[in-house]
Amino acid sequence: MNTLVAAFVATASPDLNSDGIVQWGVKNIIPIILLFVGIGIIASARKGQMSQNALTVSNVLLGCVVIAGAAFFYGFADNIAQFVFQG
Repeated sequence: MNTLVAAFVATASPDLNSDGIVQWGVKNIIPIILLFVGIGIIASARKGQMSQNALTVSNVLLGCVVIAGAAFFYGFADNIAQFVFQG
């Protein structure tokens, strides 16, 4: 009886393919965000606030590193878990 229920649950589970959503976000959303960040940096550079620009650029780069790290762990989570909990 339990195997029948397990088989039914396995076949009835939704199959969500998020590859298209992620690709669309990388293709459309990220460049728009970087555009606004760049416009803000250029606008503040016109005011002579170079130290704030350097801080903003470094924060943007750190944010990109964090996003890349999250994407790495998202893509390789199964392999990392097998490596860490290898028994």
